[in-house]
Amino acid sequence: MIRILILLSFVSSNLYACAVCYGDPNSPMTHGMNMGILTLLFFIGFILTIVLFFIITLYIKSKKMESIN
Repeated sequence: MIRILILLSFVSSNLYACAVCYGDPNSPMTHGMNMGILTLLFFIGFILTIVLFFIITLYIKSKKMESIN
């Protein structure tokens, strides 16, 4: 398997970096890619915060239920 991967990496001439990696740092495409990455990070952080809040809420409710019994 490793031999095949090494062979493919030498044979394939289509292995190029994206334009963000080797392009102009001031180009609109680079700016758009950075904004897209920040947007995705915001959404992922927001969803993880909601999940964390839900878990903490369940923990607090379960402690209240245990104290009632």
